[in-house]
Amino acid sequence: MLDMRHIGYCGVDCSACKDLASGSCPGCRESVWPDDDPCPPVACCQQRGITVCGMCEDFPCPMMDDFFRESESHGRAGELMHEVFRETFSQTSARSANDT
Repeated sequence: MLDMRHIGYCGVDCSACKDLASGSCPGCRESVWPDDDPCPPVACCQQRGITVCGMCEDFPCPMMDDFFRESESHGRAGELMHEVFRETFSQTSARSANDT
């Protein structure tokens, strides 16, 4: 089971980050992003009221496709979103549709 306290809105596993371990970065769930320099995945998830990008009905979107290509850790986040959260979201949606 994932510890969501250390999974960023984008899916990055912050528990593997040296900055989080040293205390120099509290992670995006504890940070307040300046209005003039928001993290796009954080801003989008907060605006939509979702916990992680993979829960979004528009996932994967062009913005996140670009984000997942930026670095190795972002690429792993993309894999996590595709494998874990999107599958869970799809199963939940299917169950909801069957209940109606």
